[in-house]
Amino acid sequence: MIITIPWLKEHLKTSAKENEIIDRLTNIGLEVEGVKENSGEMGKFKIAKVLKAEKHPNADKLKVCDVTIGGKEILKVVCGAPNAREGLITIYAPPGAIIPKTNFELKVAKIRGVESKGMLCSESELNLSEESEGIIELNNKEKEIGKSYFKSSSQKAIDISITPNRADCLGVRGIARDLSSAGVGKLIHINRKKIKQNTKHQIKTSITKEKNQGCDIFGSCYIKNITNKESPEWLKNKLIALGLKPISAVVDITNYVMFDLNRPLHAYDADKIVGNTLTIKQAKQGENFFALNGNEYELDQGMLVISDERGVDDLAGIMGGERTGVTEDTTRMFLEAAIFDPISVANTGRKLNINSDARYRFERGLDYDSPDLVMHYAASLVHKICGGTCSKVVKYELEKDRKLVCFNPDSTQKLTGVKIENEISKTILEKLGFIITDNDGEWDVTVPS
Repeated sequence: MIITIPWLKEHLKTSAKENEIIDRLTNIGLEVEGVKENSGEMGKFKIAKVLKAEKHPNADKLKVCDVTIGGKEILKVVCGAPNAREGLITIYAPPGAIIPKTNFELKVAKIRGVESKGMLCSESELNLSEESEGIIELNNKEKEIGKSYFKSSSQKAIDISITPNRADCLGVRGIARDLSSAGVGKLIHINRKKIKQNTKHQIKTSITKEKNQGCDIFGSCYIKNITNKESPEWLKNKLIALGLKPISAVVDITNYVMFDLNRPLHAYDADKIVGNTLTIKQAKQGENFFALNGNEYELDQGMLVISDERGVDDLAGIMGGERTGVTEDTTRMFLEAAIFDPISVANTGRKLNINSDARYRFERGLDYDSPDLVMHYAASLVHKICGGTCSKVVKYELEKDRKLVCFNPDSTQKLTGVKIENEISKTILEKLGFIITDNDGEWDVTVPS
């Protein structure tokens, strides 16, 4: 699990320094494996202006550009982009920068006899999109020449080893909760995002009643009239800090929520769903599934899937389907958040040899109370960034009793040899979300979802 300190502090009010936080993480069992600058030291990529662009003396398709990053020095850069021109504001990578797409470290080099100090970058080279025809064109950035393009460049990415029993810490908020319980600040309350629910839900869901059904909760929301555009800088920078490639606003929002709140989501293009009903059921032997990773899989009887009238759209808890995936042309979307059986997800993932961030979380178990919260949260982000109007969140849910543990606080010392005052134990547990009822020294402890 990778986090950054600024992102952590969106959930944890603390004055602790980076080193204090790293030490405390290891002390509470969340071992820090490494700390590094994110995404190939992205702070080296500067906003620059092309002062002059002339034809290369020895190559018809190359140009020699005079580039400034705000100082007195004029940098000579050889560039093959057709849109390189005088006055263009773009992104400059100096010698020593590592290009994210290729992991190639730039050096001063002679290109057809002309020395080039660095390069001017395309979106593809920075893993911002697939666009590779020309270098990036930045509008209204004249006053930012010389500044780092990636605002999060000073952030360090902290890589934390999460053991299988700590599924609650596979999101930034879970880690913040643990640090809060250890006295490193106060967990910031999440205000439930309100969305205007002023359109009718157009996609129905049906859960087939079968033995070992595998789906306990299924929440969904329908959003129409969206514009699935490029994500805003804050969102792209968060994903880049984790080593992820921004794709589009809708996809980036689902990835952001997964790492922020440990809650995988899946978005469908509603116009590509055949019929008006998605069915959660067990696959038939030999059914085919075309996944978002570009591969086709033959399914076994009993694998949990989500299907429309044409066939399988989603391998539940593991990966969405290519046919109904969102694109930049998506205008109507169906967003789902579910709780799938961990054993079912693990068995299917192993049989088909599919690994994904969603599978990693589902097979370790998710917060039963999370779907309703995150559906409103994600839908509000879609509305804010992409526009559109939302339906009500529709939720199917099996009844699940809260787990109650009878606990004698004196047993802590008997089991560990360490004396911990009852009030301290109570404080730690309550900061983690446990509810305690004292019955003459014995505690009835309700375990948080």
